Amino acid sequence: MSVVNAISAKEAVEHSQHGDAVIVDARPQVMRHQGSVPGAVVVEPSDVKAVFNHTPSGRFPVIPDHDREIAVVSVRSQAPVIAEQIADMGYTNVHYIDGGYRALSNVTGEGH
Repeated sequence: MSVVNAISAKEAVEHSQHGDAVIVDARPQVMRHQGSVPGAVVVEPSDVKAVFNHTPSGRFPVIPDHDREIAVVSVRSQAPVIAEQIADMGYTNVHYIDGGYRALSNVTGEGH
């Protein structure tokens, strides 16, 4: 199991806006009614492995660069677990967003 660290919502948004990171919105669909995360890659928590793995059939993962910074937002207790799942698939720069969607929406102004 890989070790992932938290990143602040402010840092995640800044890194994403500068093109240095990808925010992955891994909240369950029933939670996304709260609002969207601008520019995020949306993934159902149950689909993380399928979406991030390179498959034998030749389908490429949603983020092909394994060194790209990834910041995961999900239900608070799930975010570190999902970030670890992504890191365990060979991604080297994975974080979870401290404070979850509420912290992100405070930074972006979305969902208010």
